[in-house]
Amino acid sequence: DLDGTSVEDHLFRPLGGWGVWRLHGYLRRQFDPPPDAVHVWGTTCLGYFSDWTLSRGTALVIHVTSLRDVDRLKRRGARVNEQIVTVCREFDDLLCDRWPELAGSLRVLRPALLLPEKVPNLSVRNRTLGMVWTGRIDKHAGLDVLIEAVARLHAQKCDLHLALIGQGPATRQVWQNIRARGVQNCVSIVAEPNLWDSSVAGADILVVPTCQRDLALAPLLAMAYGKVVIASRDQIADWFVEDRTALQFTPGSAVELAYHVARTASSHPSVMAVTRGAAAYVRQHHAITGLAGELAALYRALQDSGSEAPRGRRRTS
Repeated sequence: DLDGTSVEDHLFRPLGGWGVWRLHGYLRRQFDPPPDAVHVWGTTCLGYFSDWTLSRGTALVIHVTSLRDVDRLKRRGARVNEQIVTVCREFDDLLCDRWPELAGSLRVLRPALLLPEKVPNLSVRNRTLGMVWTGRIDKHAGLDVLIEAVARLHAQKCDLHLALIGQGPATRQVWQNIRARGVQNCVSIVAEPNLWDSSVAGADILVVPTCQRDLALAPLLAMAYGKVVIASRDQIADWFVEDRTALQFTPGSAVELAYHVARTASSHPSVMAVTRGAAAYVRQHHAITGLAGELAALYRALQDSGSEAPRGRRRTS
């Protein structure tokens, strides 16, 4: 949708670690003269982008995608050339609690994805129920409650298999828990984080067992495919709507989580209704064409405003 416009997309891979020192030189070489606006997703290396854009009178769009981003902006505020955009309303509220003067300038631009041409009919009868979790395997992942739920279902002779897609420092402890529960035959750990999209497409259920601190596309993709999304009730993102887009359970309750999985295994009509509602919701609110149009309008507004700020001045302090 942005073909034929002046918008360009650039990928600089080493935004973390030793390679980041090359970013200053990359910006100078790649953008001469500087652009009207720069849009960065997340706050990694924000200091580099902030200093560079402010010194050149360029607007900087900061897209907040995680609680980590929120915490960083709560500490630093925003410079006058910076436009903060968030992916959900809760992030707006958290930032405005700290910086009330930002209330009129914050914008919500929800994440979007390419939608499947058609939503397949969910049918899990007469075959193993496929469950998937994807993310970073650490102490915040909520995998203890997920593995406990699988153990309960396994004891009830429910035919299922859980794939944990990701890596992280708690991988060894998670596998020890899996073995201690005796469910190593129906749980796999796949240390290939980039396989999340194909894994979601091939599964029956996506589980979000604890609050997502880094908002990800996996639940939205699962909804778009008409898969069952089961999530804890402490989610931040707007798109987890109980009994409309997802089945939800009390945080930490393996019993409730197992109950929803069992209902899915039996193709309960109310579960199927939620999957249809979720697919319609994502098509209405998270289509990539809609986001592209919103971004194009934002870029035009920034270009027209010519927002060149006095060097070093901050909107918040």
